[in-house]
Amino acid sequence: TDARLTALIDGQLSPEDEALLLQEIEQDPHLAERLEFLSRASLNFTEAFQPMLDEAPLAQLQAQLDAIPAKASPPPRVAANSNAHAGRRGFLGLLAASVVAGIFADRAWISVTTDSDQDKNDGSAWRAVVAQYMALYTPETLGTEPTPLSEQQAELASLNTQLGLKLTPDNIALPHLEFRRAQLLAYDSKPLAQILYVDGKGRPMALCILRDTAGPHPVSAETRQSMQVAWWANNQYQALLIGHGTANDINGLADTMRERLFS
Repeated sequence: TDARLTALIDGQLSPEDEALLLQEIEQDPHLAERLEFLSRASLNFTEAFQPMLDEAPLAQLQAQLDAIPAKASPPPRVAANSNAHAGRRGFLGLLAASVVAGIFADRAWISVTTDSDQDKNDGSAWRAVVAQYMALYTPETLGTEPTPLSEQQAELASLNTQLGLKLTPDNIALPHLEFRRAQLLAYDSKPLAQILYVDGKGRPMALCILRDTAGPHPVSAETRQSMQVAWWANNQYQALLIGHGTANDINGLADTMRERLFS
């Protein structure tokens, strides 16, 4: 995974794990290529992004944030530390924090500009966050090689344990899509399963399942972050498909997946 490769770059692996990973890299040209790509993160990102930071409309953004009603539990503040952000990983940490802050601002803006009761009832807040997350993906994020069946089974088994599902490589398979990985995320302290695919054009697509008891809902369509979303729910879960295909394509796949998962 990229996490293991990054840990290797930063010298955070144990000697045993480092030796094993180096051996894998020697035998796998794709891994070696990915390691080289990730190593480029040592470039001077601060200097590269400084012009955009200088031109950011800070006053306008601050005015928008000031207009948001105060929440009972504001997001935690990060204590300033002059030594905490030194070097490459420090800057990447700041960059990741800015993404999280952007997602929080987007969710806050949704609460100001739309009916907050409707957001709460139809679950659109979590779908907005998923769309924000998916917008960060590129074809390179998911690689070019199919995932071995044994890895698919292991990753899906982990999701089944966490969410009480019965996912298998067969019942999550979708036509014209290649499985890439399955991973556990969380939203609002609830486990969130994300199953990632690539379509025929190499574009990322995801099936997400959130444990939720808001009640049944038929398949409904919407557009977020220039992607098509189809979502539905039963008494225990909400689920969605999100990708770059047409609305008809996504809705058809959602109907198929709903019958498999929630029948």
